[in-house]
Amino acid sequence: MADLGIGIVGLHNHYHAYPFADYLRRGMDGLRLVGVADERTDLAKEFAAAYCDGSWTSDYGELIRRDDVDAVIITSYTSAHADHVEMAAEAGKPVLLDKPIATTMADARRIAAAGERVKVMMAYLLRYLPVYRQAQEAVRAGAVGDLTSGFYSIRFPVGAITDSPHTSEQGWYADPVRGGGGGFLDHGVHFTDFFRWFFGAEAVDVSARIGSLTYKDLGVEDYGIATYTLDSGAIVTVESTWHAADYFGPLSSPDHASLSGTRGEIELHYQKSPQTEIQGIDAPWTGRRYIDLVGEERYEACYRDLLLAFRDWVGGAEPDGLPTAEDGLKALEMILAAYEADRTGTRVTFPFQEGVR
Repeated sequence: MADLGIGIVGLHNHYHAYPFADYLRRGMDGLRLVGVADERTDLAKEFAAAYCDGSWTSDYGELIRRDDVDAVIITSYTSAHADHVEMAAEAGKPVLLDKPIATTMADARRIAAAGERVKVMMAYLLRYLPVYRQAQEAVRAGAVGDLTSGFYSIRFPVGAITDSPHTSEQGWYADPVRGGGGGFLDHGVHFTDFFRWFFGAEAVDVSARIGSLTYKDLGVEDYGIATYTLDSGAIVTVESTWHAADYFGPLSSPDHASLSGTRGEIELHYQKSPQTEIQGIDAPWTGRRYIDLVGEERYEACYRDLLLAFRDWVGGAEPDGLPTAEDGLKALEMILAAYEADRTGTRVTFPFQEGVR
């Protein structure tokens, strides 16, 4: 079988575009990177020279329609996602789509509709972190009984959020139109997906507080916290921020989760050691168990494993927990409902109908 030719659509979320490209450049069975598109010509040329033999264009449609592009990775700014996914669907090209799926429910539904025509996979990194996958296997094996509550938090500095690798400006990330939101949306959509994945449950209602605590002139929020009731009866909280003083400012891991179950607890800190602690009260999980991976398996492997899962799904494999456009829509719905809960000072119920008061 010939390699799947990949085109990268947009370098706006460079935090994901470059690691994907690096794995493809190093060589992955069945995959090859053949071109990139970005309207910032200097950036596109530089990227193409490093990763895809100088093949670039500023015309997104031109890249998507190329005969040697069999599938696309879309890492453009968020409000462009729906247009780019629809271009891919028209060309019959499967999509690996960056988060968030969109800035509005209307655009998310456009993408979900396109997902009926071509395969659309969401690039939710947390689902492919090796240590998180091991922790989820432990949950499924009954290590902590039934999950009853969870808290996921990140304290991230806005200075680490930039429009491209060569600037210190936030650019589109701080644009409420192109980005759709700030610190709460940016990482929070990872965490709403995480809870749907780990708990196997959907949100029933949400209450939230969102605002600008440190960077008051940013143009978008730097802080948000939302508490959801799930249809399993569990209660989970998402805290997502851009208001840390510096990347290493937080005293604990910038990114961490705590999960409680009827028979034990799990702590997840994939940026610290140990990365995971599992404590149960039933054999064989009695006492404390630690997971701490080394090398690229600590983090970078999530990009590799996302690409492999995408390759296999396009090739006809069963999805088996793979996040689809519908998962992207659900994760965004939870975030947008939290914004509404904060705006109205009320508890918002699901399904959430954006624009309906």
